[in-house]
Amino acid sequence: MAQEIEPAPSSPRYESLTLWRGVACLSVVLFHSARGPSREIDGFSAAVFAILGKGWIGVPLFFVISGYCVTASADALRSQPYSAKHFFWRRFRRIYPPYWAVIAIILICGYLLQSIFSGHFFQILEVPNPRELSAWQWFGNLSLTQTWLWHLTGGAEMKLLPPSWTLCYEEQFYFLVGLVLILTRRLFFPSLALLTLVVAIQYVFPQPGLYPEGLFLDGHWLMFASGVLVYYATNYVPARKQIWFCVPLITGILCAVPELRQFEHPVNQSYFAAFSFALVILALKPWDQKLISMTMLSPLYSCGEMCYSLYLVHWPVVLAVGHIFDLCGADSSRTILMFKIPLCVTTALVAGGIFHRLIERRFWNPRIKGLDSKAKRAVAPYRPEPSPRVEQ
Repeated sequence: MAQEIEPAPSSPRYESLTLWRGVACLSVVLFHSARGPSREIDGFSAAVFAILGKGWIGVPLFFVISGYCVTASADALRSQPYSAKHFFWRRFRRIYPPYWAVIAIILICGYLLQSIFSGHFFQILEVPNPRELSAWQWFGNLSLTQTWLWHLTGGAEMKLLPPSWTLCYEEQFYFLVGLVLILTRRLFFPSLALLTLVVAIQYVFPQPGLYPEGLFLDGHWLMFASGVLVYYATNYVPARKQIWFCVPLITGILCAVPELRQFEHPVNQSYFAAFSFALVILALKPWDQKLISMTMLSPLYSCGEMCYSLYLVHWPVVLAVGHIFDLCGADSSRTILMFKIPLCVTTALVAGGIFHRLIERRFWNPRIKGLDSKAKRAVAPYRPEPSPRVEQ
């Protein structure tokens, strides 16, 4: 007799993760907006720039959140017919069309504005001229495989949208989760745990001759896996036993601590941020509804809802605004802090909101026949239940 698939939890959603999405995305926007002055600074301004310079921490937070949310979606679908097909289709619609739209906008603007910027439009955005890309580099950009495709095709890694490197890791995570759905739905979580163990061993004890840069084997999978761990612990494990799931997260944190003394942000600092954040959201799960009902956090929730649009469009917007300040010679620390950064962030928020409404939202919730109500709710975009805060 075939082993039955364990039913998905009735309430797998973690609504306040949308707040954390907003925090993560804003930190990345601030990081790219806070390019410091050309001359050395000290005192209060130096401290502020040092803090803003840690905004890259939003990326490992994103990876942990994706680990939780994508696992919740896959878990809800794995008892349904054609679960992998539905999973891949939803992920494809959610990621690729908006990404392609931004690439198209960059290319169209480049074609129309090259003469105005004396042929330096793409240099201003710090992206390669599209004419310089080979066919394989074009394929890598459009398929979000450019972080690892060069292992097979040779050549350099060239990105038309520099922040898209994170989407390349996201796509690898989606692919592997979908592959587990195809091969072993009944052993979904044990299979993910085994894969995590393999990656951890490879990361701690790298094999000679194996060069996995850009692939999930380079260790980035572990950040997503911490989100998977939080999902499993909060949905399948009694509260009194969840403390044991803190052990691998604390172990990861302790392993990363020695690297924190370095001034640059090595990969281990990303792991420290990811595992620490996973520990935080594991502890905060009982207060989920209280967090999303707090009116003061509603701006973060709004940013979290459109975080993908904001993440996609902020790079060209921030660099274009920054270029205007550079042309005006406004590069003092006070000017950057008081005018450049606020204007960059505000412009990015406006552009992200417009892109979210006009393009991204059109690819939410593709209709899938045959799903039960529990699965439909689990795979829907994260929104809070109607509340006074949302109606304001």
